Amino acid sequence: MKRSQFRCLYAAAFLGLSPYSNSSTNIPQHLLETAKTQISINDKITYLKQLIQAFPSDELAKIARDHLVSLLAGSNRYEEALLEYRQYAPAPDTSAPIDFTLLECLLKTGRYNEVLQNTAVALNPVRDFLRDKRLLELRVQALLATGQYGNARENVENWLSLYAADGIEGSRFEGDVRSIQYLHRHLKTLERLNGQTGKALFTASVPDSHQQWSHQRNIPIYFVKLIPAHPAGQMYEPVLPGRHEIDSFFEDKVSEMNRGFDYLSGGEFSLSFGGLRTLYVREGDMDPTASGGHLLTSRVYAHSIPELYRLSGEAFVILVDYREQSTGEASYMGDGIIFLSASKFQPMTLMHEILHGMGATHQDWNYLQTQGYQFDSEDRGLMTFEKGEILDLGLETKNRATLGWPQVSVIRFGGADLAAVPRNTPINAEQPPKLTPVTVADGFIQRI
Repeated sequence: MKRSQFRCLYAAAFLGLSPYSNSSTNIPQHLLETAKTQISINDKITYLKQLIQAFPSDELAKIARDHLVSLLAGSNRYEEALLEYRQYAPAPDTSAPIDFTLLECLLKTGRYNEVLQNTAVALNPVRDFLRDKRLLELRVQALLATGQYGNARENVENWLSLYAADGIEGSRFEGDVRSIQYLHRHLKTLERLNGQTGKALFTASVPDSHQQWSHQRNIPIYFVKLIPAHPAGQMYEPVLPGRHEIDSFFEDKVSEMNRGFDYLSGGEFSLSFGGLRTLYVREGDMDPTASGGHLLTSRVYAHSIPELYRLSGEAFVILVDYREQSTGEASYMGDGIIFLSASKFQPMTLMHEILHGMGATHQDWNYLQTQGYQFDSEDRGLMTFEKGEILDLGLETKNRATLGWPQVSVIRFGGADLAAVPRNTPINAEQPPKLTPVTVADGFIQRI
């Protein structure tokens, strides 16, 4: 009775204040449409919460909850998203499909034991390759995040005992099974070198330890050249710039990034060159996705290398892939480890991935835009793409909140230079100094 009275009072108050007050006004629909047209994310969230709280039984409330969870998660407010999702999620049902949305939320909020509990036994007894592969990947991430290397290896072995036969040559799942087999090999290496348990390793989309670094200066950054591990090496034609450069080339890149980070962070964050190494990589260990590689396998491999294992969580490590099959890819590997193709070895791309390492995320409103939501076109997130290339590097509201950095505009390419450009600044206004390109010289490679 009290809830009904509240809803009536709320509706009366809304109608008394709204310019649309008339007997035909559909208040839930009006609240939903108003949320869609608001530019501010916080205003959108406020209207959706009003709809849910005032009209919990209305059919639009379910839609509003779905949109609210997407908005909160997309704004890096994962704890709120999980709380909202759990409040209205259906009760567990052993006959229902596995709730991967819940598992992803649990993973992103660091609730690893809950992930392990919910993935311990498949809720659906039906044999399902893709579902069980996804479950395995979530479970391995949670086990590594709690330092359980031996358990992670055992889980992969159990999965392979069920699905290894699905990886016969020419089959639909050949590449997937082969990737899990490589994953098994890397987990065995990790366990052999460090024991069944070790320090927590944060791979893929789980929160890591670098968010606290946004207010530190001179954080070490190391560069590792990835070279094919076969006698012929790489033919001359596909060798990319930087392949034979020495420390000075990479030190200059760090200096260029620091000029950009000094502007973006208000002097709160900077890097210091730690060193240059070379790693000879076998096929399958860390293959780009373009050649059939899988991210989790590559990420675990990166953590299994003794030199990188010691640096993970303590520094940024840039793996620059000079192999022929690496074509324009970049990926944050967790714990400060970053992979990118040599063709993407540019300060803008490096800065973008380092920001990922500190907790910044992409702006992903595609789903909500298909539902009619409008967003601030100037609030673009970590980058603006055109034909696959990053044009500018900005920090939208959610990322500034995560990093605790001041509100600035963007860093964008200016011809061959990397320039800091204040948002909405007149062309003749004074601008931060350009970040000039550097010259390079031939040199030698140091091997690990």
